[in-house]
Amino acid sequence: MDPLSEIFSSIHMERAVSTRLEAAAPWGWRSSGTDPNRVTFVLVLRGSGILTTKRQEKPVHLAGGDVFITLDGDPYTLVDHLESKVVDCSVVEGNRVGNVIKFGGTGAPTTFISGSFVVDELQAKPILSVLPCFLHLRLEQSRSHAFQSILELLAVEVEQPGLASDATIVRLYELLFVHAVRAYASTRTIPEGGWLAAISDKHLGEAAKAMHANLEHGWSLEKLAERAGMSRSAFASKFKSTVGQSPLEYLTHWRMHRAMLLIRTGGNSLSEVAQAVGYASESAFNRVFKRYAGSTPAAFRRKTYSISGTT
Repeated sequence: MDPLSEIFSSIHMERAVSTRLEAAAPWGWRSSGTDPNRVTFVLVLRGSGILTTKRQEKPVHLAGGDVFITLDGDPYTLVDHLESKVVDCSVVEGNRVGNVIKFGGTGAPTTFISGSFVVDELQAKPILSVLPCFLHLRLEQSRSHAFQSILELLAVEVEQPGLASDATIVRLYELLFVHAVRAYASTRTIPEGGWLAAISDKHLGEAAKAMHANLEHGWSLEKLAERAGMSRSAFASKFKSTVGQSPLEYLTHWRMHRAMLLIRTGGNSLSEVAQAVGYASESAFNRVFKRYAGSTPAAFRRKTYSISGTT
């Protein structure tokens, strides 16, 4: 299993919301801040708009087919023209009828498909840690046929909901999120550091995929270098400079993340969790886990049960 598959297989999307917004010029609104674990997608189905956020130095001009994604819940402003009046999104929501909102004046039309969902902080931490808080994917930029097809299906499902529409939209969001990460990974703007830099590299990616597929394996630097088709020293040096961690530090990081997810499910004993992430000794696992998470595995489990209300 590659890292992206592993991450998305553990992420559960909740409280999904979808909207078709038909705006006629002049129009403009400001979104309110949301849950920092809420991911928001906006597709410009037709027309154009201008987006501003506090994180962007300049306004972002959106054209038909463009998608933007926010990953931190920060507010943003959308207008048809920089001189247009801007209202709070609550005013726009007042025009909602089902999944459709009509808003603005009588001028040129712009149609948006927007959707958002909440992700669990622990499950989504790996993906949120390597992506920028704002992604703008233009129609012609890194857009595969599959990506475009998902956007079209989403637009149809939002406009004409049918049986099991809510569940279908959540699945489309999951696919859209995966393809958005793929599109970002194919650009030349990936910052150094983290698993995305590792899997995007031709040689390092082979070693990273091997680690993720078998976290329980007794990996050594030599074995990983062999997977990468590199010498031990060259592999260690390139991995450190590209990812920001040594190969074995990277491996430990992912082992502990997997362990935290396994512990939280409550279906395994701590010794079984230790073995599942490559530790034959539970005491050794406890030491590494405490250094990584700040508490012992047992204390982490008790805290998790307390938060969830489990006794």
